[in-house]
Amino acid sequence: LRFRYGSVNNRIQLQTDYGSITPSVWQHILITYDGGTTGSSSGSVSDYYSRFKIYIDGVLVSPANTSNANYGWTGSVDPDNFRVGRYVSGNYMRDCRVDELAVWSSDQSSNISDIYNSGNTHDLTGLAASPAHYWRMGDDDTYPTIQDNVGTAHFVMYNMTAADIVTDTP
Repeated sequence: LRFRYGSVNNRIQLQTDYGSITPSVWQHILITYDGGTTGSSSGSVSDYYSRFKIYIDGVLVSPANTSNANYGWTGSVDPDNFRVGRYVSGNYMRDCRVDELAVWSSDQSSNISDIYNSGNTHDLTGLAASPAHYWRMGDDDTYPTIQDNVGTAHFVMYNMTAADIVTDTP
């Protein structure tokens, strides 16, 4: 699993061990951000990495490797450039499916077990801290635009097809 924050030329990247994702098995992935600053100072790049945490099936996973370009990212996140499932050397999904995509406006590290819910899908809007954006990915959605269930940020299926809308969730 690879998580990249920033742009092509200015970014930090965290990657889990090969094999941390099991093929042909639904897994819950949660990435948290503590809201702290990031930047491009070589002396602070370890601090920038520590802003993000990766959880797989409710368990914190230490990155197997980290990398950066220009020591990080100093700009704000461009709301027009949020991608999920992009394959590293191309612009397409690679043998994977996405369901129940949610974005919170605050760090949810303390709510991992409630969000994970022992691996059972559930309506995330019922949690004490509801997501700011929530895409169910398959509940009456139509290709290519997936409706945001709580906000107004619609998810466009970039380099995906109607067949990528999920109906076989756990």
